[in-house]
This record gives sequence, C-alpha cells and structure tokens, in this order.
Amino acid sequence: MDWAENERAELIDGRIYMMATPSTRHQFVSGNMFGQLFNHLSGKKCRVYYSPFAVQLNDDTEVQPDLVVICDPNKLTGRGCKGTPDLVIEILSPSTASHDMYTKFKLYLQAGVPEYWIVDPLENAITVHRLIENMYTTTIFTENDTATISCLPGFEMDLAAVFEE
Repeated sequence: MDWAENERAELIDGRIYMMATPSTRHQFVSGNMFGQLFNHLSGKKCRVYYSPFAVQLNDDTEVQPDLVVICDPNKLTGRGCKGTPDLVIEILSPSTASHDMYTKFKLYLQAGVPEYWIVDPLENAITVHRLIENMYTTTIFTENDTATISCLPGFEMDLAAVFEE
C-alpha cells in the first residue's frame, strides 16, 4: 500500500486516518515497554516491533500500533506484518484516545488479536483485553502492578519501570 510509505497514517475499512506525532511522554512509555519486551525476547522465537510498523489485518485495514509482538515469522513482510499479531499495544494520546479505545478495539476483536493493551500514560494505567471465546475480558493494571502476557509465559512487565520518569 504505497499511500502510507512516507506518511503516518492508517487505513481502516478503506478510509485513511492521519496520525499525529507522539508526545515525549508517549515515546518515553513506549520505549520503556519496548525495552522490557526486547530484553525478555532476546534469543526467543517471538519478536517485538515498534511504530511505524504496518499491520495489515485485511485488504481494507492496515494499522500502525505503537508496539506489537509477533511469534509467527511467516506473518512478517518487508514493512510489517500481514495477519494478526499475538499482542498489540496502543499508547493513548489525547487526539487518538477514542480511536484507540473504540474503533481499534473493534478491529482487533474482529481480527482475533489474542491480547490488546491500551496504555494511558497520563493515568499510569494499562487496560488489558484478552480474547476468550471470541470476546475480550478486561483487567486494569496500575503503576504498582506487574502485568503478564498470554503468549509470553514467564514474562512480567514491571509497570513501575514503564511509567517512572
């Protein structure tokens, strides 16, 4: 999809959505999460990727989540992932919060994303949606917690380290 080669944009149901540049707080939290995942996954089959990274869910939908974990290398393409990632993490920005919490929630549920995290860097909280029998169950974690990831047995994300300044 050449339309997104040089732009931060997403294609959802055939409609293009432009994306704003992330804030420094957003980038800080993203970097802390990426670091923990990257260190844990060193030498393992699963890999973590950060935006901009194209995730093509179907012919009409290509998104750029903040972070994704992919355990099936056959889903990787030259510029991203074709198919459903094992974990999608979106970090809220004021301009995209409702898009991430509602539009993308529905997209990821329909696509069968096993685990979808919505990170609120202002409230220092993470809403974890885990797919069980075609529905998401939801758990909220705060900066005092550790959070596990279904596809990564033994991994615990230290949320105090994610949100610390």
